[in-house]
Amino acid sequence: MIQTNTRESTGGIFVHNRLTALIAVAFCVSFLMPAKSAATSIIYSNLGTSPVFDPANSNLIGNDFAGDNLAEADTFEPSVTAQFGSLQLALSCFSACPDNFTVSLNADILGVPGTDIESFIVPEASLTSTPTLLVFNSVLHPTLDAGTFYWVSISSDLNDTIAWSDNTTFDPSTQAVSFDGGSTWNELGNTPSAYEVDSTVTTAAPEPGTIALLAGGLIFVMGRRRISARQ
Repeated sequence: MIQTNTRESTGGIFVHNRLTALIAVAFCVSFLMPAKSAATSIIYSNLGTSPVFDPANSNLIGNDFAGDNLAEADTFEPSVTAQFGSLQLALSCFSACPDNFTVSLNADILGVPGTDIESFIVPEASLTSTPTLLVFNSVLHPTLDAGTFYWVSISSDLNDTIAWSDNTTFDPSTQAVSFDGGSTWNELGNTPSAYEVDSTVTTAAPEPGTIALLAGGLIFVMGRRRISARQ
């Protein structure tokens, strides 16, 4: 009888110590394990490595001082399938820019911009007279397929005259222009504007809640084994 009590007591201490250690490990891992890691890769860019663009030459959007409401678009083709993460565009205010304007990622339809995949409404206060790289972060993160053509377009109204700076990397991509604010498009042979399309790839690690749930399950199983051993 004494031996039995001693065995049960020793087993209880052993199991208790194992449970305590498991809880401690689960607690530490749940707080030390990162939830996510993200990496950014370039889907397409004509900005070069610096990045660089031409601040003296540009394509106009909005009022071209000839009665047209110009919209501009450039095409690109991803070399790999990736999720859309962000855009960088070299923009400035050429003349008056009192209104918001629209930046869009478009599908290709018969060689010109088609339906919007994702659009960004940009406050006019974002622009200055100095060409600057503006970044537009995706909310929808649509998948862009390798070997498929897409467009980056900008449209405004007759109140604005926005400048989209030319690239300086000899980008041979097709450009399109609209004289009615983006309602209809035509291919154009102008120098493509300066921009970059990026992909943000997020890799998920086990969340702290998942680790805690797993630890709880292990503790429950070990507790059941302890009861079975006593019986």
